[in-house]
Amino acid sequence: MSARVDEVRTRSSRARHPLGKPCRACGSTSTWVEWRREVEGSRPGGAGEWPYAVCETCGHAAKGRLTQSRPPAQPAAAAPSAEPAPSAEADVDDQVVAGDGRRGRPQRPKASDERVEELLQAAGYNRAITPEVLEAHRWFATHAGEPGLPRWKAAVALLNGAQGRSEVPHVREIYGEEKRRREAKRARAAAMRKQAGALADDHAEAAREHVARVWAETGAGPTWRELASALGVQGPLASAMIDVLHRRGVLASTKEPRSLAVTPDWTPTPS
Repeated sequence: MSARVDEVRTRSSRARHPLGKPCRACGSTSTWVEWRREVEGSRPGGAGEWPYAVCETCGHAAKGRLTQSRPPAQPAAAAPSAEPAPSAEADVDDQVVAGDGRRGRPQRPKASDERVEELLQAAGYNRAITPEVLEAHRWFATHAGEPGLPRWKAAVALLNGAQGRSEVPHVREIYGEEKRRREAKRARAAAMRKQAGALADDHAEAAREHVARVWAETGAGPTWRELASALGVQGPLASAMIDVLHRRGVLASTKEPRSLAVTPDWTPTPS
């Protein structure tokens, strides 16, 4: 906005409502319009209510652009304003994030040169990193977040895949890639749980027999790795299967070494 706002913005009594447009920064559809009362020092009596968009995903903020006006809704004790309030149908040309749903957050600070260069190096950028390159990738790096976190990894993968292209990927692609990776991770975890459950069904009795035999021969239980090896199960599914056997009461153990043991009251589930 062109005029400097001298007074603190306060919420209007009007309820906020969905914007109906995706965020231009990240593409999120979780966007809202809320009204705020402002006093602008550049004009006499310049108090009025203005629309602000609210994106609850990426943190981008901007003031709305007005298309028509109507008398403002003011408390009875308040003096009439010389500035007409805008319509509820104001055209909001950019988005804001409101972290708590009541007050908007300021825009996130832009990534420093060091952070942009760190992202480029992580993505295997194989050309000279000039000031122009840093500036071209700054907004992308700003939305990449902190190094090592899922969003950063998604941004690194996108930037790596864009090597050789002249344009920088749009920041909304970061959020899309992060969501795709999160859903894929959930799908892998669900598939692993299903496989581990099936293996537990198949090996429950054999696991109990092996653990009981090791106790009888050595006076202690087998390790999880030894049990999985005896059952012919390897890799991540081994510990996942033994976890299922614990949850079902087939086996029990404590934090002590070689404490894996059979439970006395378990009975097979009829198939």
